Parts: sequence; C-alpha cells; structure tokens
Amino acid sequence: MLSFRVIFVISLGVLSVGSQVATEPKLRLEIQSAGAESPKFSVVNLSDRALIACTFSISVSSEPRPQSRMSWNRLVRAGHGPKGDGQGPLEPGETLTLNLPHVVGRPLPDTVQAIAGIWVDGETFGQQTWIKALMEMNASQISDYEQAIAVLKEGVGNNWTREQYLAALDGKPDSLPVYSIRRTFEVNQALRQRPQLVRSTAERLLRNFEQDLQLLLGQKAGEPTANSPGHP
Repeated sequence: MLSFRVIFVISLGVLSVGSQVATEPKLRLEIQSAGAESPKFSVVNLSDRALIACTFSISVSSEPRPQSRMSWNRLVRAGHGPKGDGQGPLEPGETLTLNLPHVVGRPLPDTVQAIAGIWVDGETFGQQTWIKALMEMNASQISDYEQAIAVLKEGVGNNWTREQYLAALDGKPDSLPVYSIRRTFEVNQALRQRPQLVRSTAERLLRNFEQDLQLLLGQKAGEPTANSPGHP
C-alpha cells in the first residue's frame, strides 16, 4: 500500500521545499496519505493572525498544470481541527485537515500551494484573481443564507405547514441552505401530522443558519489593503 508524508512550507503562496523559515502567509502545508483511497493534507497557521479563507492549488510536480483547486472558508465543515467540526477561523497555532482532491487513475498530488487567502483583519495574500474569487464566493454565500433565513422567518411567523415550506422553495436554486431546508421537509414524513414539530424544525434550521451567516458576515469586511501582499 502506498504511504508517504511530504512537508512543505509556503511563502507568499510559492512552494519552498524543506525550508524552516517562511514569511507571510506563514502557513505550513503537509500532505499525508495512508493510501490512495483517502489522501489528506493539513494546514498549520504559523501566523499571529487567524485565517478565514484560503484557496489551494493541488498538483503533481511532474505535470505542467494543476490537477485541481479548492477553496476553504470558516463556514466549511469538510475539514476538521482541534474542535472537531472544522468551522470557525483557523486560529494561530491551530491545524486544519482537509481531503486532498485527486484524479482517479492519475498520480496522487505531491504539491499543495496556497494561492490566495484572507486574514481575520481583512488583509489578503496571493494572486489577485483568486482573492477576488474568494470575495465573490463569500458574497454569494451571504445572499444564499439571507434568502433562506427570510423564508424560515416568514414560515415561523405564520405557522406554515410542511407543504407551505416546500411550496415557498419551489423554483429556488439549490444553494446549500435551500437544499438543507428542502431536504429536511421532504424526508421527514412525520412533519405531515405534527404541526408543532414543523415549527420546532424550522426554528432549529433558523438558528443554525443565523449562526452560519454571522461567520460569513465576519468575512464580508475583508478587502485587499494597501499593505496586503495580494494588493496590486
């Protein structure tokens, strides 16, 4: 079984193998694989600031182009860290572990680079194109959550039935929060006969979404600044 461990330190998003000192963004990336089925990589924040969003380029050093790119922000649950849930900013000294994207049938990636990122104070680093993409992704998520929260508030305020919630979502794009509401009310057949359960379910979703929105709004102020490495 293939097993390898590769450690990289990145400086301004440029890979540096074996270096012990890195300037901003002060992230250590470590690829760890127990086998081809479940490769992962970890990100260690060596800075004195929390990281709230980052885009990674995943590649094989022998190939001319990256295999993939992936973005993480503090709302994403896919990773796991000290608290076990992967949500919240990556605080100084903390480690975030993420699944390593790879193409089946091709060599496993051996290179990960941070090509853009946002610190908690709003400063950015990396390539301007990818910084802009991170900002746009955040703005889109904020809009998705605000729309879903508006639907839930209206439903709770008017004691909607299960069918009314589903009707209100009819035709809406399947953003993550909309999909969560739709799936919850479609799958739980007990909601047909128990109106009080409908209300409590909607209230629970509303609380969760409002918490998620606060995480995203914490990023909204992040704009490239004059002393940011990502600023033109």
